[in-house]
Amino acid sequence: MRRRSTTGYNNYSVFFTVLVSFYIVLIGGLIVLGALFNHYNQTFNNGFSMVSHTRNIIESTDSMSLLAQNLEWESRNYTLTADSNSYYSAISIRHSLQKKANRLVNVIKDDSITNKNAQKLQEQVTQLLTLTNKSIQSEAIPGNDLNQIDIVQAPKAHSAISQKLQLIKAEANSLLAERRAELFKTVDLTKRIFVLSNILMLILLISSFMLLFYHFRRRQKTERKLVESENRFRTLINGTKDLAIFMVDKDGTILNWHEGAHKIKGYTTDEVIGKHISMFYPPEAVTKGEPERNLQLAAEHGSLETEGWRVRKDGSMFWADVLITATYDDSGEVKGFIKVTRDFTWHKKAEEKSYQALEKEKELNKMKSNFVSMASHEFRTPLSTILSSVSLLEFYKTTETQDKRDKHIHRIKSAVNELVATLEEFLSLEKIEEGKVSVKNETFNIRQLAENIRLKFNSELKTGQTIKYCHMGSDNVCLDGGFLNHILTNLLSNAIKYSPENSSILFDTSVENNTITLRVKDNGIGISPEDQKHLFERFFRASNTGAIKGTGLGLHIVKRYVELLGGTINVKSIINQGTEFTVKF
Repeated sequence: MRRRSTTGYNNYSVFFTVLVSFYIVLIGGLIVLGALFNHYNQTFNNGFSMVSHTRNIIESTDSMSLLAQNLEWESRNYTLTADSNSYYSAISIRHSLQKKANRLVNVIKDDSITNKNAQKLQEQVTQLLTLTNKSIQSEAIPGNDLNQIDIVQAPKAHSAISQKLQLIKAEANSLLAERRAELFKTVDLTKRIFVLSNILMLILLISSFMLLFYHFRRRQKTERKLVESENRFRTLINGTKDLAIFMVDKDGTILNWHEGAHKIKGYTTDEVIGKHISMFYPPEAVTKGEPERNLQLAAEHGSLETEGWRVRKDGSMFWADVLITATYDDSGEVKGFIKVTRDFTWHKKAEEKSYQALEKEKELNKMKSNFVSMASHEFRTPLSTILSSVSLLEFYKTTETQDKRDKHIHRIKSAVNELVATLEEFLSLEKIEEGKVSVKNETFNIRQLAENIRLKFNSELKTGQTIKYCHMGSDNVCLDGGFLNHILTNLLSNAIKYSPENSSILFDTSVENNTITLRVKDNGIGISPEDQKHLFERFFRASNTGAIKGTGLGLHIVKRYVELLGGTINVKSIINQGTEFTVKF
């Protein structure tokens, strides 16, 4: 599972997006301005070239006008004086004029109107050259017709050429003015674009500097806050003694360690850095892959809170409440985990105690419920016996009925004893459950105690029943006499109750090798193997007891007393053959 970046990361992302967009706009503007600048620069170059071209035309016309005048002068001078210098000078000027006329035609091909004038000029120049050539090649004879013609036609030709040159020059000047205006306009636009480009470049540089400076200051401020936060966090973690806070990489290798972790787990920094977190888990948890599974669940869900047993350096166990939180890189991938562990052992013990108390309360409530149910049954018969016997005693008032009075009085006493015994069992169980019973060891004569108990039961024996008692070893023991009295009384009472008439009950005690042994054996109805599994449970009665009275608490209380005295109780029984209880301390 990927986790998106934090708010800080999103802020930096927005910042860089705005910065890049701003740069793109500026750079795009610079590219457009550069293209325009290049275009107008080419236009400027072309315009400058055309202006220079036009100037050349004007200069050519001026030069041709001067040459035409010089040619006219030299040819006339030669015609009048036959001066050889004028002749050669005229020949030279004629060639130069011819070349310039041809060159002018080639130069002004770009303008159709000027080009027509130039061609006409070329024809006129050719005509002038022809006339001049004829003039300078003939002899200067007064009255000659040819000379008269040359003298008349030559000035006309010079005048036509001058007019054409003036016309071409005027057109060239007009074109020069237009081209200069266009050139100045292009120069002005180029300057503006250049200035705008420089302004944009300056804005780009200033904004870049300001943005970078802002980013640097903000980053510096953020880093300073981060360092301060980390210092506070580190101080907080180091000052936390009841929490183990540390970081691991995505594979579970420990990266750092703090005082709280050392206090809870017992390891120093050098002992855990670079180790795997499985060192804190019990062997059975490591075998099941619990450390890796916890990290995987934390990576899938972002965090994981769990509880379980962990191991300290000294090998002791403690109940840990663990929170594992995943950490992520800028791309949202898991790069590690933060583990926070609390020692919840006392919480666990308190929880167990609360659970035990609740269970105990449930058991007491169940016991009370069973007591009410059982008492309604067990108390009904003795109370009925007492009530009927008291009613009959009212009729036996004479001396002759004394034996009958004695019989009913005995029945009343027996019924009362049953009620007292039942109440004593419940009171004893309640004291045990509430922890109000404590062992009070004392030295007494075990033989004498056993004999007194046996004599107490002589009046309760069935017809033909006998109790045979035997003791071996020392008479004096150090034990809680009250507990021992209750144990023997209950075992003998059960033996009498569940044995038939005319049967013997064996009862012996022994003190040998620092061990006290009590044994009660009868030849009664016996206990099935299945019932023997539940024999010492509260309110349990064997399935073959039938209508024989009993609360189901006697043997349970006996076992609790035996355990309080640090002894053991065992039973051997066969259905219809009898039961033997053996108690050892």
